[in-house]
Amino acid sequence: MLFTFLISITTYGQDYFPLIEENKTWNVLSVALIPLFDTSFSTITYKFSGDTIINSDSYKKLYLSFQENPEDWSLWGFMREDADKRVWLRMDSEEDEFLMYDYSIDVGDSVFVGIYEPVYLLLDSISEITINQTERKKYWFSCNMMPEYRETWIEGIGSNKGICWSGSAFVVGGWYRLLCMSENGELMYMNPNYESCYLKTDINEIEKSSLKVFPNPAKNTLIIENKENVKIKSISLLNVKGQIIKQFEINNTQLDISNISSGYYILKISHENGVFTQKLIVK
Repeated sequence: MLFTFLISITTYGQDYFPLIEENKTWNVLSVALIPLFDTSFSTITYKFSGDTIINSDSYKKLYLSFQENPEDWSLWGFMREDADKRVWLRMDSEEDEFLMYDYSIDVGDSVFVGIYEPVYLLLDSISEITINQTERKKYWFSCNMMPEYRETWIEGIGSNKGICWSGSAFVVGGWYRLLCMSENGELMYMNPNYESCYLKTDINEIEKSSLKVFPNPAKNTLIIENKENVKIKSISLLNVKGQIIKQFEINNTQLDISNISSGYYILKISHENGVFTQKLIVK
């Protein structure tokens, strides 16, 4: 094993380890807990590749893949790390950025972080963790708005919720956990509560109905691929509470979502063989 864990509450590592680097990948467990749907989970892999300038700031492009051995990547957002050890995320070049991390704060401070519904996290303590013979700070947070919520950050690795899910106390419909972080293809960190860097259930209806929906994440248009010409009865877009927010014509293979707000949704397609559901991210 290339990683070890030692915790101390008396001393802290002197060197700061930046989070945003192109030689890293993160495996994040995504668990859906949507009313009216079966619970399912999958693993999302994130990486940075390439730079871009937005409003005079330099960002790394953040990509994701749902594959176990990723070959196909989708652009998901843009992240940057400033000189004050703060990390920012943009979902779109035309939208405002969100604060995701602030590694400069002290015990007792609060920080307002997260996407879609940011929350205040209170820094309860800072400890030290040794990873691959390097000592790094580990930050321990609570949330007054949700007393049972806990979150940790590690320098150079990020949140225990996943690289871009810090402050996800109120992500309705599911939750996220960091499984692994690798650097230059070598495992640097593995969540001690799991035994694999890739977890997935096989309850998706794609195999049963031969339906496929892409891209995911999507911005303006969704495409339905129906290889076996299954007879479709209805097409609906639901929010994470299970409420229908839009219905589409059943003969459409390209669905217009340009007027849908950024967030998490479920596409539900009723057809002659049953029901197909797909988790979607709309940017």
